[in-house]
Order: sequence, then C-alpha cells, then structure tokens
Amino acid sequence: MERGPDIDIVVPDKLNLATYYLDENLTQERSQKTAIYYEGETYTFSDVAVLTNKIGNILKDLNVLMEDRVLLVLQDSPEWIAGWFAIMKIGGVATHAYTYLQPSDYEYFFNYVRPRVVIADATTIDRVREGTRNSSFPKAILIAGENLPELHEGEYSLSALIGSASAQLDAEQTSRDDLAFWNFSGGTTGKSKGVPHMHHDGVVGFESFQYIAKYTPDDIVLRVPKLFFHYSRDLGMNWALRAGAVVALFPQRTTADLVFELIDRYKPTVLLNVPTMMRAMLQSPRAKSADLSCLRFCLASGEILSTQLYEEFTHTFSVQVLNVIGSAETLLGYLMDRPGEVIAGSSGKVTPLVEVKLVDNEGSEVPEGETGVLWVRSDASGWMYHGEHEKTKKTFVGNDWVNTNDLFREDENGYWWYSGRADDLIKVSGVYVAPLEIEKCLETHSAVQEAAVVGIKDADGLAKAKAFVVLKEGIEASDQTAKELKEYCKDRMASFKTPKEITFLSELPKTGQGKIDKRALITQKP
Repeated sequence: MERGPDIDIVVPDKLNLATYYLDENLTQERSQKTAIYYEGETYTFSDVAVLTNKIGNILKDLNVLMEDRVLLVLQDSPEWIAGWFAIMKIGGVATHAYTYLQPSDYEYFFNYVRPRVVIADATTIDRVREGTRNSSFPKAILIAGENLPELHEGEYSLSALIGSASAQLDAEQTSRDDLAFWNFSGGTTGKSKGVPHMHHDGVVGFESFQYIAKYTPDDIVLRVPKLFFHYSRDLGMNWALRAGAVVALFPQRTTADLVFELIDRYKPTVLLNVPTMMRAMLQSPRAKSADLSCLRFCLASGEILSTQLYEEFTHTFSVQVLNVIGSAETLLGYLMDRPGEVIAGSSGKVTPLVEVKLVDNEGSEVPEGETGVLWVRSDASGWMYHGEHEKTKKTFVGNDWVNTNDLFREDENGYWWYSGRADDLIKVSGVYVAPLEIEKCLETHSAVQEAAVVGIKDADGLAKAKAFVVLKEGIEASDQTAKELKEYCKDRMASFKTPKEITFLSELPKTGQGKIDKRALITQKP
C-alpha cells in the first residue's frame, strides 16, 4: 500500500462547487479578468458569473429543485460552462452527454438519468427530440444559440430567456456531502453508467491536481477533448477557472490542424491532450513548422501513452508531457507525472490525497514489485454506479476502495507501469467501448453470420477495435464488404465505436465449451 504526498486542505461543511470554482474569483479582484476565449470573443469572470446566475434562475423557473438532475447535450460554449455551474449553484445535479450520439443513445440517457431539463443546441436538438419519443423525460428542453428551428411544445430558446432573466442569484446552501454532479463510465453492455459525486469531491480533486500542476491566473488552458469528458471538464475547465486561469473554448470537432490553429491564436500555456490526437498532430504537415513554445506542459490522459509516442512528441515539439491516469469513479488522477521527473512509458507516481494498492484475484496485496490489480482510495471517489447494484459491488469494494480493473506494477523508485486491463473493455480515444455492443450491431447486418470484436494495439500502443466476421453463404469477403459493414456500424452507433479493422474468417475459433476464443483471435497473425 502506498500513499501520495500529504497536504493540508480544509473542506467546509457548507460548500457549493459553483461558488468554489467560479464565484470566489469575484472576491479576489478577478471580476474583470478574462475567464473564457470563445470564437473571437472574451468573457470575464463577471460575465460568466452573470450568465450562470441567469441560467440558474431560468432553471428554477422550470421547477428544477434540490437534487434534480439536468443534462447538458450541447457543443462546448460559454453556455455549457455557465449551465454546468448554474445547475450546481441552485442545488441541482449536473450531468452531460456527448454531442454526436445516436437518438437511441439519448433515449437511454433520458430514461437512465431522468433529467428534469435538458440543455441542447441546434447541432443536437433533432437527435435529442427523437430520443425523447420513448421517454417521459425531460420535462423541458432549453435550446442554446441563435437561428433556432421552430420550437416544439416544452422547448424554450435559452438566448431569449437569458435576455429577461435576473442576474442576481444566491447559491443554494448545499453541504459538502450533497450531490453535485455525475461522471460517466463505460459498461460491459456498452451503456454508460453514472457515478454520483458530492460537492467535496471537487475540492479534493482540485487540491490534489493543483499540488502538481500549479495553475495560475497567467495560464491559458486549451483542451483537445470536449467538455463531456470528465478529464477535460475538470482539468481543463473547473480546476483552471478555480485558479483564475483562462479557458479557451471552441465548438468544432477537434482536428490536428485546428489544434495548431488554436495554439497560434491563443498561445496557451497548458494543452490537455489525448494520445490519439498527439499522433495525429505528429502526422500533420504542420508538425514541422509548428511553434509550441508557449506551452509550459502538455497533459496526456484517456489512453495509455506509449514510450515511442511520448519520445516522438517531446522531441518534435520540444514540450514537456505529463501523463495523468484517473477515472470517472475516482474523479481525480491517482497517478501523474511530475514536471522534470518524467520517465517515458511510466504512468508517473501516486498523487496527493490518494492511497493505492495492488491486489490479486482474492483482494490480497501482491508482493512488492509484482503485477496486480490497482485499487484506489481517496475522498474524491464516488461510491456507486447509479442503478447498477451488482456492478457497484465489484468496483466499489470494502473500506472505500475503487477497483480500477487495471493491471500495474510499481518499480523500486515509486514509478507505476501499466500492464493492461483485467477485463476485455477496449479504451478507444479515451472512451471505453464494449466489444459486445459492436458484435451485436454487426450481427444485425443481413450479410453477417457471426462476429467477434477484440482490442488490438497500433504502433503507438493505442487501442483499436478489430472485428472478425464470418459472412453468410454467398457473400463475398472483400474490401467493399468491409467498408459497407463499417458504414453500417457508424450509422447505428457513435462513430468511435466503429471497428477500425475487419478481418473475414470462414469460422471463429472456439473453446472446448463452445465459446468464441478471443485469445486466439488476438494472437492471430494477419
């Protein structure tokens, strides 16, 4: 068992995260300091606080009460940030979903989260509407932005309501242990599981990260992943704003060229990145001429950062990369590199306010230097999956430990080394993907007899979903058939779940019990 550095923090009994992250800047002479860059506009901390208060009053008028859930389904924007804080400021529970999901995915979120109100925008409203057809939630939909489509019953223009809403709003007197927000974790069924977190979790998470990152009001933080990803939301928004830093926002889908363009425009000091985009940046024609000297460091999370990718990125761009390992369940990063102390390929050291241990299948600690399943304990962790009692018992184990299902070993110098997952979920672009969901989708295609999906690694060690497919008699195994199957999946699931490779087999290997032998597939030669 190992503990990260001990640091003294004070978490008051009365605590509201909206005040902690945002409003306290107004008492530190930062009211007129820039808080957000967005599409050629700047928003001061005062501007963000006013927008937060207006949205909070709108939500109260829509009968959002203490502990009611509100779901954000909109592009990154000032309204996203203000909406997030507004929900918590009035005592509600903030939740969010990715903006490029299918209507069936939104239907799942509405029936699972049961939000009283959804905040959407023009890019998501059509799919959100379709997702409400088989749900009694939400009770109202706010649509952000201008030039909106014709509103349906129960829908409201957020912009119009903001124009007449009061800018005065007192924070609800929530306690440190009241619910504040949900994180979402992937599941073996392919459906996201909500992990409720309390207000105090956000304080512990910030203090642990800030001990290492040391954000200042002079920092400008740019994020590659969108705000629906808790890594981006916390390290790139909540914790940056708490420190008085500037958050650079953009609504578009992220590309390597756009990242280079935004770095040129905003001159960020911190870049939140993921290994997949790091590789894309290296492959861009702009890589040779790119100037990243404004960055004091780049953060990498969401996927394992290979030694090769780390070394190539740091050599090409002359920027320090800090690896962060965390989860929706723990909220904070429990392993993280220290500036100036990075060892390529490792996952860094244990972070402050965190305890970790490596255990075997029976939950007993493994001998020093051996590989085991990593368990994590801190006051920032959640305590359950909403509506998933059996899964909760497997992950949130005795005495407040979280079973990460990740295999690690610790070396003699306190550095931690990742050895793989203890289950078969595939982490693609920072999001867990369930092979079963992809398999079921493929098997609904008229040409497919049987399918199996496994995770494979590319040259950088990044996980990709690969499908092995047995076609029905008379169907030709060709590149065109593979393309059609990929398009079929893409039309029915989020794009990141689409298999990157498809291999056709005459039959799938089976175990003695008649089950598909995925180990044989993983080791199969091309």
